[in-house]
Amino acid sequence: MGLAAVILSACVLLGIVAPRSGAADLESSARLERALDDYARALAEIDRDVRLALFARAEEGFAALIAEGAVSAAMHTNLGNAALQAEHPGRAVLAYHRALLLDPDSAAASQNLAHVRSLLPAWVPRPDGSAGTRSLLFYRPIPKATRTTAAAICFALTAACFALSVRRSDGAWRGLAIFAAAAWVLLLGSVVFDGGADGGRRGVVTADEVLARSADSPLAPLALPEPLPAGVEVELLEQRADWVRVRLANGRDVWLRRSSVTRVSG
Repeated sequence: MGLAAVILSACVLLGIVAPRSGAADLESSARLERALDDYARALAEIDRDVRLALFARAEEGFAALIAEGAVSAAMHTNLGNAALQAEHPGRAVLAYHRALLLDPDSAAASQNLAHVRSLLPAWVPRPDGSAGTRSLLFYRPIPKATRTTAAAICFALTAACFALSVRRSDGAWRGLAIFAAAAWVLLLGSVVFDGGADGGRRGVVTADEVLARSADSPLAPLALPEPLPAGVEVELLEQRADWVRVRLANGRDVWLRRSSVTRVSG
């Protein structure tokens, strides 16, 4: 990908978004300021090597803050921006996906992810990132444990209201039981769906130039004529020792080295 095009598009499209921090300690705030400063200095730097080093340092700073618990959609978006500018597209795509897990409505993460996809070679399969699909994941900002607890409460409420409706022959209790049951089904569905393909099986190729094989062996024939570049999004299907079978966005299954793919929900 052309570096000039990446920088020009990134400056227009992307933006560092400072996370909202309430009681952040002074040391974390200072490290955040240093990471933001490294990013700003890199944007103004003319020398390519110095610029990449500054972007990489900003990326390390954001990653360290996230590892220490400063987890937010904005922080992951910051990490993705720095990774993209440091020419680490795989880590950028991963960061934007993790931002969208926390906030499916994040315009910055969605636009940035679309931008990185546009930089990949034309032959690379790309998933459908429609707004309609993201809108179905409105519940994602609510922690899974909270939804599980709420589902249990709705189930208990359904049972209690149904028992009262039978005992008193009161339609109001029956209606409340139906409403609680509907809420229980929706909440339970969101928990089950998170454990399925979308939340637990999405992955990103984070290594450069990964050879795709037709089987889980380095001697197996190549499944694709070209190696997969970093940033390709896949669905994780099966793991065998050092290999993982993945499905590309066009539906084709290939085998990759496990170390070359990172799980989004991990």
